[in-house]
Amino acid sequence: MNRGKGDRPLLLALALLFAFAGVAAAHPMDVGYLRIEEQGSDLAVQLELDAAAAAVVLGTDATAERVRDDADTLARETYARDAISTERGPCTWSTALGERSGRTVRITSVAQCPAASGTRRWTFAFIPEHRISPTFELLAKHVVDGSERLTLIDRYTSELVLGASAGPGFRHFVWSGIAHIGMAPAEWRADDGGAKLPDGIDHILFVIGLVLAGGSLRKLLGVATGFTAGHSITLALAAFGVVQLPGWLIEPVIALSIALVAVDAFTDRFARHRFAIALGFGLVHGFGFANALTELSLPTGELVTALFGYNLGVELGQLAIVLLVAPPILLAHRHPRVRSIVIRGLAAMIAACGLFWFIERVVALV
Repeated sequence: MNRGKGDRPLLLALALLFAFAGVAAAHPMDVGYLRIEEQGSDLAVQLELDAAAAAVVLGTDATAERVRDDADTLARETYARDAISTERGPCTWSTALGERSGRTVRITSVAQCPAASGTRRWTFAFIPEHRISPTFELLAKHVVDGSERLTLIDRYTSELVLGASAGPGFRHFVWSGIAHIGMAPAEWRADDGGAKLPDGIDHILFVIGLVLAGGSLRKLLGVATGFTAGHSITLALAAFGVVQLPGWLIEPVIALSIALVAVDAFTDRFARHRFAIALGFGLVHGFGFANALTELSLPTGELVTALFGYNLGVELGQLAIVLLVAPPILLAHRHPRVRSIVIRGLAAMIAACGLFWFIERVVALV
């Protein structure tokens, strides 16, 4: 009888977490690829989107026929929504062409700019708007006179300046890593100014799951760093073409890993293998961003810069999570009753989320 009463808070928490998981559906790595090649004063542009993202923009299924017929709509609702401004007037867009190959939607057109137009400013107003995932990013490769420049365009920096002598590419990749882990302040703010759960909530719960198992702060920081180590290894292997995995396989495994670390915190059965679990999670997750970088066929120098910056951001975001949640969790471990209710309750809730997301992602593949 007493046991049943003691389980009620846990059951209530599980019910709330299933509702929470439905609202805060864990995100995929939403990445678009933008190729810009200068042809005299004109710019040849090619945008690649996942079919699901293209369907959101169109408001209907992004079938091959729809993409072909509505290529101009896709262009106008994405990169061609605003004209590219120059010192001699705006550029004008040619008719767009669209095609779908597998899960990839490709839109191409030409921006015809005034001769000797100098610096060109290009705003991507569609990225910050609410119907596009807050984690959506454009990896842009600008090719001019045989040289290439890589830039990250996201909700924090949605303007691209062509012709500028220097770019903030590295810090953009660092900030992208921080935002992807859910630790950028804007990730917690809704469009109406209110609060919301970040799209990186799955990553946050994974790190909290690791911390729930307890141990010294030094050990917890080391385990969290294991994730970054695995993430770095996979990013390098995948980005340089050594090994690659499709996104449809990666996302369910990530969700299952979240449940696994939570079960460990609940049962304390894998205490000796927590670093390996974190390392394995990082190995799996690193494929997402690496696949995006590979699509751009970047030169080695640019690729190394992007990988290092992004991983640094992920590590900083994780360390921030550990430093925030570790003190109260370690304090709870000192009191057996609190540990039994709070630590095991949180672990059960995180496990429920991981299983929910795993089922959701597997069902989405059917």
